[in-house]
Amino acid sequence: MGTLSKSKTIFEIAIVLAIMLGVKDILDRFEVIAAGSIAMWVGIGTATLFMRQHGISWNSLGLTLPKGRTAWLKAVGIALATVVGVILFMFLIMPMIGQIVGVEVPDGAKDRFAFLVGQPLKFIAYLVVVIWLGAAMGEELLMRGFLLNYLGNLFGDSKKGWALAVLVHAAIFGSLHIYQGFYGVIGTGVVAVIFAVVYLRVKRKLVPVILAHGILNSLSLTAYYLSDGIVT
Repeated sequence: MGTLSKSKTIFEIAIVLAIMLGVKDILDRFEVIAAGSIAMWVGIGTATLFMRQHGISWNSLGLTLPKGRTAWLKAVGIALATVVGVILFMFLIMPMIGQIVGVEVPDGAKDRFAFLVGQPLKFIAYLVVVIWLGAAMGEELLMRGFLLNYLGNLFGDSKKGWALAVLVHAAIFGSLHIYQGFYGVIGTGVVAVIFAVVYLRVKRKLVPVILAHGILNSLSLTAYYLSDGIVT
C-alpha cells in the first residue's frame, strides 16, 4: 500500500464509511433485520473496488486459509486465547470501567434480539448469516483488513504509526456500536484494540480474528437465546 497517497487514503476511507453508514441508515428506517451486516458488505464491496484500482487484494490483507493441520490448530488456538482474553475483559474489567465512568448498556440494546427468542429456525439463520458472515467475517474484513491497513498507510509504517492506526480504527469501530450507549462504545472499542493487536501479531492473518469474533458473538447470542433474553 506504499504507493497509495495520504489524500487518496483519507478519501477512500471516508467514502467507504459514508456509504456503509448511509445504507445502514436507510435500512434501519425500514426496520430491515441485519441492516448492519448488509451495510457492512456494501462497504466491503466499495472497498474492493477501490483496492482493485491499487492492485490490493483481500489475500494480501490476510484473507488466506491456514495451510495444513498445524496451521489450523495454531489459528484456532490463537482464536480461543483471544476469546478468553475478551471475556475476561468484558466480565472483570469492563464493569469496573462502567462504574467509574458511570455508564451502562441501555435497555433497548438488550432487547434488540428479542425477535429470536423461541424461534429456533430464526436463531440458527441469524447465527449463520448475521453473526458469522456479517459480524465475524464482514467486520473483520472491513475493520481489520481494510480500515486498519489503510490507517497504517496513512500514519506510516512505524510503531507509532501503527499504534495510532489501532487507536483510531478502534474509535471508529466503537462508535459504530453507539446503539449500546457509551458503555458499548468503550467496550467494543477496547475489543477492537485486542483484535487489531492479535491481527498484527500474527502477521496480518484474518482467520484467527474472524474465528475469535464469530465464537464470541455466537456465545453471547446463544446465551441470550437459551436464557430467553435474561443473559445479555
